[in-house]
Amino acid sequence: MNSSAGPDGIPAKFLINTKDSIATPLKLILRKSLDEGKIPDLFKLAYVTPIHKGGSKLKPEQYRPVSLTSHVMKIFEKVIKRNIMKHLIEQNLINPGQHGFVPGRSTKTQLLQHYCDIFETLSEGTRIDTIFLDFAKAFDKVDHDILLQKVAKHKIKGKIGLWLQEFLNSRKYRVVANGEMSDVQDVLSGSPKGQF
Repeated sequence: MNSSAGPDGIPAKFLINTKDSIATPLKLILRKSLDEGKIPDLFKLAYVTPIHKGGSKLKPEQYRPVSLTSHVMKIFEKVIKRNIMKHLIEQNLINPGQHGFVPGRSTKTQLLQHYCDIFETLSEGTRIDTIFLDFAKAFDKVDHDILLQKVAKHKIKGKIGLWLQEFLNSRKYRVVANGEMSDVQDVLSGSPKGQF
């Protein structure tokens, strides 16, 4: 309710308080975006603000960047995500070992599965090795072309496939700090911090 407005200037409070009045026009706008595979540039712009984590304010590593994007686009991302997840589940396209971002699964279910695998292997008298990897800032470093290849591989095509391509292409950001705003810059990698 109290979230700041993104680059489009539409605060969450406005969307919540006017939802009954704007639902139909918003649905028509977003439907047109999906049908035509076009997204207004304003919906692909992020304001990046450095948030101080503690320690010396003179050290850049003591800041965490937070991206502020359009609330309208975040809502539509949820709709798109819901349909993509339905498709992936119905088509049995999710790897059984995948636990993150999968309904009914979590880091706890992954840990329980791993524990069961270890227990079964040791019960059989077989040796087991475990390697843990931490892909730090993985979403910040996702190559868009590789991501789009994965989208196609998972049979996400047609209007949604084209819309996702448009969603990732030509993204921009501006850094906002101390009341000042940088020039617009291109986003070259990373996944938008919405629902995808």
